[in-house]
Amino acid sequence: MTICHEGRTFWAVPHHYEINVSLNGRHLFATNERSLTNKWDYEKVIPIIREKFPESEGYKVSVTAEYEFGMTIDKEE
Repeated sequence: MTICHEGRTFWAVPHHYEINVSLNGRHLFATNERSLTNKWDYEKVIPIIREKFPESEGYKVSVTAEYEFGMTIDKEE
């Protein structure tokens, strides 16, 4: 993913992935930011979560890739 800030483009990868599970429209639980800190862990976990919490039983599983970035702003360019 690229992020554009003040005319400059930066490459970014997710800081973590958050998996949210709801039941019949009500929040049930979500993973913590320290749980899935890379794509490989996320890809191993999401099939298990979807299997254990099927839509046919009223569950909804959603995923958010959370990005965090910083840049030096006091340095002359």
